[in-house]
Amino acid sequence: MAQYGGLGGLGGLGGLGGLGGLGGLGGLGGGTNFSGLGGFLGSEDPGGYDPMTTYGLQTTAEGLRHLTEGGTTPTDKELGFDDPANLNGLATWVRGSLYVSEFLAGIGSNAQEGTGGAPDRVTLSFDGHDCLTLDRPSNTLLRSQCRLVSDYATLRADRSAEITSQLGFPTAYFAMILGLHSGQNKKTFELITATQVAGAHAAMIVKNHLAIRRPDQLDARLMPMIPTPGHGSFPSAHATEAYAVLTVLEALITAWDSLSDGTQRINALRGLAERIAVNRTVAGVHYPIDSWAGAALGRIVGQVVLSRAGAGASFDALAYSAKDNDFFDEDQRDPAIATTKGLTRTGATVSLDARPTFSWLWSGAVAEAQKA
Repeated sequence: MAQYGGLGGLGGLGGLGGLGGLGGLGGLGGGTNFSGLGGFLGSEDPGGYDPMTTYGLQTTAEGLRHLTEGGTTPTDKELGFDDPANLNGLATWVRGSLYVSEFLAGIGSNAQEGTGGAPDRVTLSFDGHDCLTLDRPSNTLLRSQCRLVSDYATLRADRSAEITSQLGFPTAYFAMILGLHSGQNKKTFELITATQVAGAHAAMIVKNHLAIRRPDQLDARLMPMIPTPGHGSFPSAHATEAYAVLTVLEALITAWDSLSDGTQRINALRGLAERIAVNRTVAGVHYPIDSWAGAALGRIVGQVVLSRAGAGASFDALAYSAKDNDFFDEDQRDPAIATTKGLTRTGATVSLDARPTFSWLWSGAVAEAQKA
């Protein structure tokens, strides 16, 4: 029984739970998404043993110590200095800290107060390059969006299982579409979690500047089916994370070059990203324009992650000035339609340098290529 319990601890702490919501409980545990390391927190470091095991180890060490006397001295070999090969020997949560550091190292934000009728505006930059500009939606627009939030509430009975299991990082949903397995795709799961954590941090920075009230705080008829999150509504962090993961996984499927049905799986991933975003409106905590802004931010975050991993090309900077529209994936993907609904390319092209830890992770995920 004790041996079984030990294996259970290994699987729970170092595997599913630590990989950012692969299982149902891990997803709900992802409520710590915005605490820094999110789904990485504690992974592969079990903390303490139970008291009986701790005492047993102590007495065993004392009983065996005499057998180790007179042995060789410890190795004098040092680990390589600043060597990515050392990353394999680190606990997953430690690598998670390095991913966060690499992603945030070059991030910046610039908030501009509107004058002469112009909206307040925030611009997010990486390595000094402006990548995304978001205009603050007016209260008039938000109140108009409340009617769409109300209409979406009719889907709650059908979507309740999805909504509640997606409160944290919805990694299990991406795994379902790609047929991922924790024993075969550890680095792919780690890449997904790193991308989600990056998206969460980026969204919080922008939300803090724009300070948009949630739908239930503007309209008494809108009663959410889940707790109202303790941060601004615009942009949606769930949409940001979902579209960031989508962007990275599209590139990973291409790099794998082994899925005979890769196109169909990418289509399903796009549908999933849209569904994750829309589910937050169904739940009553987001306007559709939050998903527009979140999807744009997610696409940028995904491109930044790919650039940090040495797998990205230059990408177009985006700007979004919200209009009173519903959110559909195809609309934001088609430049002609997106422009009419407020999402435009600024004309700037961004190129970013690779970083060693993300590059190491990307190489590991690519090596897990699936064949189907």
